[in-house]
Amino acid sequence: MANATDQLIDSFASGLKKSGVRVSTEDNSTRLSDLEARLPKRLPQSFESLLSRYSFPSFAICGISLFGWESASSELFEVASAAKGSLSELLLPSGYIQIGRPETGDFDAVCFDISAQEQNREYRIVQVSHEEILCNSRIKIRRELWPSFRTLVQHQPSSP
Repeated sequence: MANATDQLIDSFASGLKKSGVRVSTEDNSTRLSDLEARLPKRLPQSFESLLSRYSFPSFAICGISLFGWESASSELFEVASAAKGSLSELLLPSGYIQIGRPETGDFDAVCFDISAQEQNREYRIVQVSHEEILCNSRIKIRRELWPSFRTLVQHQPSSP
């Protein structure tokens, strides 16, 4: 029997499909484990539910362009590698996991703020200035976008 989080994510995925996003059901549990092994903390429970059971290209929702999750070459794996000179080189050790960019095309990082203890790891989603990272090697939060991925999913418009 599916839990409430899985049911919420199933509804979210169904809404994405109806709006034209190429979402496919797939067992990604091994790929998710590989990704999380590279991160300082596990992802939010709601985001894990999405990644473990669905594959999808990058898509925009609620002002965020989320990275796609279609293969082991996903941008999420690039973020987890924290390559020298990348935003993640500073983001990950500072407590931020990038999951996308602003829908506007801005190069800022949209991240989970994993620095706080949260129930079910439902971390807030923040926009981090890419210019501050690249020019000054420091983290500057521009704003909180959503209190959690669960909240974003619950407020999903009928057509993203």
